[in-house]
Amino acid sequence: MTMLYDRAAGLVSVIISAYNYARYLTDTLESLKRQTYSNIEIILIDDCSQDNTKTIVNEWLTENPDTFTDFIYVRLPRNLGFEWAVNIGLCLSKGEYVVFHDADDISHDEKIEKQVKYLQKHPNTAALGTVFSSFRDDISNVISTSNWISFDANEIERNYKFDIKHCVCYGTLMIRAYIIDEIIGLNKAVLFSNDFFFVSNIVHHGFIVENLNENLYFYRNHDKQFSRSLYEDDAVTHKYKEKRKKNEGQASIVVPIKGMSDKVRETLESIASQTYDNLELVIIDEQPDINTEDFISKWAEPYKNNGKFKDLVYFPLPREVGFPWIYNIGAYLSKGEFIAFHNVGGKSHPKRIEKQIEFLRNNFMYSVVGTNYNDSGNYIKFKDDIEYSYTVDYMPCMNFNTLLFRSDIIDKTGGINKRIDGAEDFEFIFNLLHNGYRVENLSDVLYYQ
Repeated sequence: MTMLYDRAAGLVSVIISAYNYARYLTDTLESLKRQTYSNIEIILIDDCSQDNTKTIVNEWLTENPDTFTDFIYVRLPRNLGFEWAVNIGLCLSKGEYVVFHDADDISHDEKIEKQVKYLQKHPNTAALGTVFSSFRDDISNVISTSNWISFDANEIERNYKFDIKHCVCYGTLMIRAYIIDEIIGLNKAVLFSNDFFFVSNIVHHGFIVENLNENLYFYRNHDKQFSRSLYEDDAVTHKYKEKRKKNEGQASIVVPIKGMSDKVRETLESIASQTYDNLELVIIDEQPDINTEDFISKWAEPYKNNGKFKDLVYFPLPREVGFPWIYNIGAYLSKGEFIAFHNVGGKSHPKRIEKQIEFLRNNFMYSVVGTNYNDSGNYIKFKDDIEYSYTVDYMPCMNFNTLLFRSDIIDKTGGINKRIDGAEDFEFIFNLLHNGYRVENLSDVLYYQ
């Protein structure tokens, strides 16, 4: 399959999500350093760790310069959980292939090379796992070997489609990056086992998944292991549930920018003029500089002091990711019960958010609401005409940057995909309608572009 946007042929992007695993990171990075395959970029997402993860990473990089084709370390401004940290890594990845790697595990020296060679020889295979062993303390102290892995592609398909049986280890996977264009990544539809649903999602989208019958990954067992604590410790489970809760009544407004400009200032002022007073502002910057961050911090201070914004997140990206990934990143960082999209250059009517939230509160069967906008002509449609336009005529009739929706949509879907290049906003609504979500447009002109 042809890649529709900028990905580097042969490059393997290794996504590492880390939260308070500083003590194990050196072992993990050393195992990746020893890989016999050399064209690797590391994307390490620090999920707002409270230990010395950043120090460990910086020290390792100082001692091991130019080890990889690229090394991106990103510290998230708030703890999001494993799923969203991984998805942000996927948004930042540039490789033809993607590998998932836990921050406390170790890869066999030849793991990546063997997986790349297999995928090159089997162009129809989209995802490839391996056998793994579990160990304690030292890789020589193996305590178990995986005996639930399947090696027949047809059996793997049956297991996920019909038997609801897990038979591919997420942590061993290498995937072709074009999978992400369609399935986006992980989601938070359930509290547990989102790695199972990730593999299941790949299978249900028609992709072929296989396993190499070789032990190429070493899974560390330890007392601080989050996945184990989540299952076994009620206090940890309760704390995790509380952390996943949204801020009731809050609207998170996601604004993607490329550095500072007069248009950014005008857009922010229109958001600050909203009559709805429970707002969070999430700004994702693809071309950050110190002046932009300083301006936004000073601009937002009086609004935070007077309670206009309950919180403000400014997140500078280490590289450009483009549409729709930049919106997904903003959605992952959001804590509000509702999420609104807002582009730079657009202006919102002061009552936009208030009226949209009022509609969703009064119409609990609806999940998404857009608005009319200036110069819309006959573009905007209403009620049943919206579904007909998307599912029969295949024509969009909602302005993407007027959308406000319940945030659980992101939890269940993972966000916006990139399967149809140039029509991502159309497909977002199309997929929601296809999955039974109800959408509407307000007839009031509440957005100006």
